[in-house]
Amino acid sequence: MARIAVDMDEVIADFYQKDLQMYNDLYDKELTIEDLNNQYVSELYPESDKIMKFIRNTKGFFKDLPVIENAQMVIQELMKEHEIFITTAAMDFPNSFDDKFYWLQEKFPFIQKENIVFCGNKSIIHADYLIDDNIGHFTNFSGTGLLFTAHHNQHIDHPNRVNNWNEVREYFQNLPAD
Repeated sequence: MARIAVDMDEVIADFYQKDLQMYNDLYDKELTIEDLNNQYVSELYPESDKIMKFIRNTKGFFKDLPVIENAQMVIQELMKEHEIFITTAAMDFPNSFDDKFYWLQEKFPFIQKENIVFCGNKSIIHADYLIDDNIGHFTNFSGTGLLFTAHHNQHIDHPNRVNNWNEVREYFQNLPAD
């Protein structure tokens, strides 16, 4: 049985889709993820800094994020053979704690409260695997980091990359038996 830590934003929760929609609504635009050319909205459109300030300073942004396709189903399957923890660097958005917790309760009710970790530095997580879209969280992490593909990390070369939740399932199905 492996202990698997799973990030939230851009791994199970589609942060950037809502961020982009918010930008489009605020500035009357019709940008798509493809228009971002593997960058953050804020890197291409400086006026979007207002949105980041809003997200950091206002509760509610994280309460209704879309779920990444197949995340619920694959995590439930993995839980049959592995220990799963949701680990989110919520310190980046301190007003997100309640939203993220209640979002998890609604979208992933099968995850026990004791298996939800709000943290800053994910190197404190004692797990065999960390599935994350931010390669920086693998620094000093004692286990194996699996880079979950997101629009902002496609240019990063990493030996353990998974592009979607079907590939996550396949990765763990192909692990050698103990």
